[in-house]
Amino acid sequence: MVFPVHIDMYTTDAGYHNRATTQPRYSPISSRALTSELFLPTHHQLGPYNWLEFKYAIETILRVKGLPLAHLRHSECPRVHATDEDALAQWAADDELCKAIVVLNVRSDHVRFAELEHEHWTAAEVWDALVQRDLELRTRIKDKWEWLWRVYTGLVGVACAMLYLMVRLLWELYVGPLSRV
Repeated sequence: MVFPVHIDMYTTDAGYHNRATTQPRYSPISSRALTSELFLPTHHQLGPYNWLEFKYAIETILRVKGLPLAHLRHSECPRVHATDEDALAQWAADDELCKAIVVLNVRSDHVRFAELEHEHWTAAEVWDALVQRDLELRTRIKDKWEWLWRVYTGLVGVACAMLYLMVRLLWELYVGPLSRV
């Protein structure tokens, strides 16, 4: 039996590294937040059918942490703070924290971030991808219900036609001979 070779990963405080270039793909998150504070209860984590609950829970976490909800709407620092270097650095750090909160609370059976190249995405871009995923899912569900409705109405139409033919056949079978007498 061959065991896989142990690959020494780079230190976690330096951010995730691209193995080909050994350069960090994104900056590390520097936050005083406890890891347990970043996770929602399982029933609030994003799955296929709980977008509104997830959205409300994420916005609540951001408010409690004192992070502006603008991180979910804007990819760049607002123009008011765009020239202040400290504000830009704080925006980048807060954006990474917002992105971590969002990504950590998406169930992997719903969206697989490992398959997406999201390392350079901002929190707003991750959020937009989740909104788009929810819209696609809702559209598919709506399309399925419309298809089921068409099938149902078609079957009801066939059943009505069969009932009409059966009543007509029975009428001719039992009443028809009496009317000829």
